[in-house]
Amino acid sequence: MLIRSRKTKLVEGTSYGLYFMGQNIFYYLLLTYLLVYFTDVGIPALAVTGIALAVKIWDAVNDPIFGGIVDKVKFKSGKFMPWLRISLLAIPVATIFLFAIPSGMPVYGKVIWAVVGYVLWDTAYTICDVPIFGLVTALTDVQTERASLISVGRVCAMIATLGVYVAVPLAREAIGGWLPTAIVLSVASLIFMAPICFTGKERVKPQTNEGEVGLKQMFGFIAHNKYLLIFFSAFIITGGFNIAQVLHMYVARYNLGDESLMATIALLSIIPSIIAGALIPMVLKKIDKFHLFFWGSAVSIIFNVAAYFVGYDNLTLLYIFSALRGFPSGMVGVLMFMFTPDCAEYGHYKSGIPASGLSFSIQTFSAKMTAAIGTAAAGFTLWLVGFIEGEGAVQLNGFNDKLWAVYLLVPAVGTLISLPILWRYKLRDKYVQIMVKCNTGEITKAEADVLLEGKF
Repeated sequence: MLIRSRKTKLVEGTSYGLYFMGQNIFYYLLLTYLLVYFTDVGIPALAVTGIALAVKIWDAVNDPIFGGIVDKVKFKSGKFMPWLRISLLAIPVATIFLFAIPSGMPVYGKVIWAVVGYVLWDTAYTICDVPIFGLVTALTDVQTERASLISVGRVCAMIATLGVYVAVPLAREAIGGWLPTAIVLSVASLIFMAPICFTGKERVKPQTNEGEVGLKQMFGFIAHNKYLLIFFSAFIITGGFNIAQVLHMYVARYNLGDESLMATIALLSIIPSIIAGALIPMVLKKIDKFHLFFWGSAVSIIFNVAAYFVGYDNLTLLYIFSALRGFPSGMVGVLMFMFTPDCAEYGHYKSGIPASGLSFSIQTFSAKMTAAIGTAAAGFTLWLVGFIEGEGAVQLNGFNDKLWAVYLLVPAVGTLISLPILWRYKLRDKYVQIMVKCNTGEITKAEADVLLEGKF
């Protein structure tokens, strides 16, 4: 899968992928288990909804500000690499703090600790997320190579997802609870994230002088970058409705009767996702990534609805559907982060502003927004269906069927709503490569306009 490309070295491509493995251990630990952790320590599900939404007030501020900082601040050692080195300390410390809520605290104290910890984690994650995605535009200006690097990163992210899904249910009780689990995972993540901080080389320099770009111009870059706004509007809707990622452990506990079965389902669904993701670079030689992404999303709706009617009593059929759903979800999961570099190039081409940091800040904002909305929506949904918090609590009659319905059908509805919005996205690979040549000075703007035939 890793190909020695024209500009990046093998060690860079490998290190780039490993950073995503470490980063996504942190991300999926929170995405999948934060609601479970909060309710296990005694925070009511409805309060978790409030916590997740409150953090987004800060998140709405810090992402674009940090994206602007990345585009404005000039370190001698590069635009993105210094921030990645800072993240090596910031994200593990914030994660461990968040998972250290004392069990003997009163509920209001736990809520305060949760809010502070979540804000710190959110800020630390911004420091690691914007630069690692932006780095691909500095490693190479070859679009196919960028796609290959991002594909490697997403496959590594899926491996991290598999590790988190499988390891946490099996190991949490064995090693002493949530805090020791968070510490072990943080150490492992740090080991994976470190290599790129010493092997990465920022070799691509934009033609425009970024020092002359003001904040007003930067925010104008976002406001007028219609494809960036279209794609991430659809992204937020799909992710915000995807409460299944947050409810996995609840389904394993109550519908399947065994928390450890989540590990089996994770293996069956994520292994096909990894296979599909690994094949993406080869498939993209024949098919434009947008069409693959769009129709992969559409197929996922069908699988979710079918799985709902299959039910949770027949484990064999459930396992089969889990494996089948892994293929479209794997394609979508790899492809979704390949569109931001294209949007950044489009914005640069249209405005003359090389604000890649801002483009990737919209991506990281959207990713964290969907995680928070998904957590909040899952908490609110649990409250609606009568969930009783506290590890080991006995649920009311009918809870299992209601949980199964929202687990599968709510994400399907979100994807269905997002598809008409996504269809308005018109950037295609062949057009973006022309924009890249213009943005790096290989051809003039007038020449690019002719090649693009006035489409943009």
